[in-house]
Amino acid sequence: MAAQGIVFVVGAGPDLPGLLTVRGRELLATADAVVYDRRAQRKLIPGGVAGGPERYYVGSRAKGGRPSSADVAQLLVTLARQEMRVVYLVHGDPLALGSGSELVTALHDASVEFEIIPGVPVGNAVATYSGIPLLSPTMTSATIYASGRTAARGGADTDWAAIAKIGATLVVSDATAVLPAIITGFAVAGVPGEIPAAAIVHAGRASQRVIIATLGTISDEIARAGLLRSVTVVIGWTVLLRDELAWFDNRPLFGVRIAFARSRYGSRAVADRLNELGAAVIEIPLPRITRLDLTQLREEIDRIADYEWLVFASPDAVNIFWEHLILGGKDTRSLSNAKVACIEPATAAALLDRGITVDVVQDRFDPVALTDALSERSDIPGASMLYVADDATAESFARDLEQAGATVTSLAVYREVPNEKTYARLRRVLGERHSSLVVAMSPAAAEEYVRAAGEHVISSVPAAAYDDATAQVLRDAGIDVTITPAKPNADLLIEVIRSKFGTARQDTLS
Repeated sequence: MAAQGIVFVVGAGPDLPGLLTVRGRELLATADAVVYDRRAQRKLIPGGVAGGPERYYVGSRAKGGRPSSADVAQLLVTLARQEMRVVYLVHGDPLALGSGSELVTALHDASVEFEIIPGVPVGNAVATYSGIPLLSPTMTSATIYASGRTAARGGADTDWAAIAKIGATLVVSDATAVLPAIITGFAVAGVPGEIPAAAIVHAGRASQRVIIATLGTISDEIARAGLLRSVTVVIGWTVLLRDELAWFDNRPLFGVRIAFARSRYGSRAVADRLNELGAAVIEIPLPRITRLDLTQLREEIDRIADYEWLVFASPDAVNIFWEHLILGGKDTRSLSNAKVACIEPATAAALLDRGITVDVVQDRFDPVALTDALSERSDIPGASMLYVADDATAESFARDLEQAGATVTSLAVYREVPNEKTYARLRRVLGERHSSLVVAMSPAAAEEYVRAAGEHVISSVPAAAYDDATAQVLRDAGIDVTITPAKPNADLLIEVIRSKFGTARQDTLS
């Protein structure tokens, strides 16, 4: 038998990164190819456009429809026979509701090795995020799961009246098409129309919406709310317990849409915390990094021992410098006579990873603050200094330090290039779903938001700024800055946002 790879059929759960199993994440990290059929699964796949495993999208397309199950199975077989480790992501659990069994059978028939990795069943996740228990000691001891899509294809094969007589909590995914048949079946079984029912969309996401009604009124409520696709319906007396157990959409910032601009090397902690509090956080895309002509950098590395100070603007500056230091046949020992300064802790960490301790570090991306700190030192006048940076800060840094008496060689080794294609996509999102707030974490981040978002959306959205310098950039662009903490502090910023927007329950996510 010819050498073959293996196909891992991985349950992706409800396509939320936090609910992917540890085993699933491990397999994605080592996969040669990933096959997926839902666009939401893209964020589960490691690597970007230029890295990570090969990607094959086999879901619905605007043109050309959706590949058949046989075509998907053939793709998996072909990849496996190329000796690849292949991950096929399945919504929910691979064997729940029959979503993966047909495909696994095809792999078996083709003698392709496979493994099946369970995932969080979607029905369970939807109910939990909605605060609806599926079992209750006093209400019901059984739960029945059904696929509305499968039932619609099977027509009369689904006996809803028989299901109703069991008295279980019924969870139906993609329920819209079969809801009339369900209502009729329950009526035939003698179940009163007053039995509670819930309709849920986007469970576990900031756009989650839960409608509580009765079986007799749920269709009208779904139509009134405009919930047309991917509606999960839960029918049963346990729906009543949502009043006590709802948690996800009761978080302080649920319903608040935030456009979040962070510095390139800044922590994601603030955005993550806002997400935890329920906000829908739209991160402003960062520009691409493009290297410039590095001829002079190589020349300066050849005489690196002549410098008394080395100053780095960013981790990217450190990476580029270090790469050419090694290519030049040098290492950490070549820098032993120089003192080192840098902008923000991430740059200091990049140096420490290479065995270099830092003498002066500015706590955030602010070249002006670093020049001020260096200018106050007694060992700067007359010192020779090499500054490695981006082209936006190189010239001004050298000018300010020379005024303090240093002799500065300033090297621009990279440039941040706006990604206009990404910006256009962001503008569509911001235009369609108006933000409640803009949060900017640094002057550079504020500038990036202004550049990325465009004038047509920035003027009407209030902003929160991490500090006064960031606030000034936003105000210069005509943006109303309504939140600035008393001092630059992430926890203070979050608390002010929470106190101002914490009672908001807006309809922008509906």
